[in-house]
Amino acid sequence: MGYTLKLDIYYFNLKKIKEETTRRIRGEERVAYITEKDECILGDFVNTLSIEEIDEVNYMKVFLEDFINGFNASFKPNKVNTQAMSVTTDQFKGYNSNDYTVWGIFKGGATGIEYDVYQSDNATLPTSKIAGDNVTSLYYFYKIWIPVDSNVGILMVQSYTNTGCTTLFKEQLSNYFITNGYKAEWSKCIPDEYIDRFLKDGYISEIQVIHRNRDTNRPLNPVFNPFTHAKRRSIFSRFKIPFKDFISVVNYKNVLKSQIKAIDTDYDETQDKVKLFYVDSEGKRANATLANIDSILPTITLDDSLKEDNSQLPKWDDLHQYTKGMLNDIKRQISYTPKLR
Repeated sequence: MGYTLKLDIYYFNLKKIKEETTRRIRGEERVAYITEKDECILGDFVNTLSIEEIDEVNYMKVFLEDFINGFNASFKPNKVNTQAMSVTTDQFKGYNSNDYTVWGIFKGGATGIEYDVYQSDNATLPTSKIAGDNVTSLYYFYKIWIPVDSNVGILMVQSYTNTGCTTLFKEQLSNYFITNGYKAEWSKCIPDEYIDRFLKDGYISEIQVIHRNRDTNRPLNPVFNPFTHAKRRSIFSRFKIPFKDFISVVNYKNVLKSQIKAIDTDYDETQDKVKLFYVDSEGKRANATLANIDSILPTITLDDSLKEDNSQLPKWDDLHQYTKGMLNDIKRQISYTPKLR
């Protein structure tokens, strides 16, 4: 059987950045972006590209070329220098402004550590060495949908069994949006058929908000200084929210944050952590933070007919056609109706 092809799908929204600042989070200074409250129509972002009129140019081609040029034919590492990726102009790619999509192949893999390379029949003598600043790269498929008449976009990224660069691709795409003045917010997208198969009888049974802020204008008695780092929680329990209903809401992360704000006035979404507790149809329990909810969501497994037998790599054209059909299903799922141009 070899490697299994997998696919992660994400909704994304963009908010216009008003100000760049820094915040101290968990003892570290981090760059933060103050954005407008509401998500923008993605056409607002498209208007930041080097085009005069959207209707007079294949703007998805402009977007793809601009994104690729940002890599400057080099690999970009993640924040901890364990993975790196690149999209280069020689890679197969496609674009269609009528369908608001771009797709293609990117390279990515491990970096930051030395490897010895051996022949499988000789574990004594290495044939070569991979230095810590090299990248052991595989090829991956991606597709991006950026409709100018909606505030919801879609990212699809393919991976393999136990190996992938999905998070890194999202990170690089987020950085690209930031350079154009917009901050991306992500939520995993699960097509209806996968919700029905994996999550149809599960439910959220509890939500916890772990607060990080305190009123610094109120000094503590020295005896209680350890309270400065104590965890304070708001707990919402004794309810059942069907997980499939929760996941089916577009931009469900932001929607949940807004609902928490409505009943918990102490909630600070920039620093507080939201944790969800899930029970499946067999009574098995799982939990994850809202930021890392992907850990309890299924990854889409692709049929072996979409990969080459020998190389285990995807059949790129077949995968493009397959994801095109899946994207059309998601558009119907979110009731997207394009405006005629």
